[in-house]
Amino acid sequence: MELQVVSAIDGVFRVVIDGMAAGYILEAEGVFVTLRGPVYNTSTEIGQSLDFEAAVRLLAREEHASRVGG
Repeated sequence: MELQVVSAIDGVFRVVIDGMAAGYILEAEGVFVTLRGPVYNTSTEIGQSLDFEAAVRLLAREEHASRVGG
């Protein structure tokens, strides 16, 4: 699984997995909100973290689980 994190807009990072946008990480007052979905304004919150890397890992786990049927 190839994972890239790129800045989308100020305070929002796009997470791209295997060339497809999997979701976004929104930084809000020291909390990183993990959003799942290819389009930012229609993505769904799946969790929050105090650590950026943990927020990205959550999205990667969710995406992997959906691909393998879990």
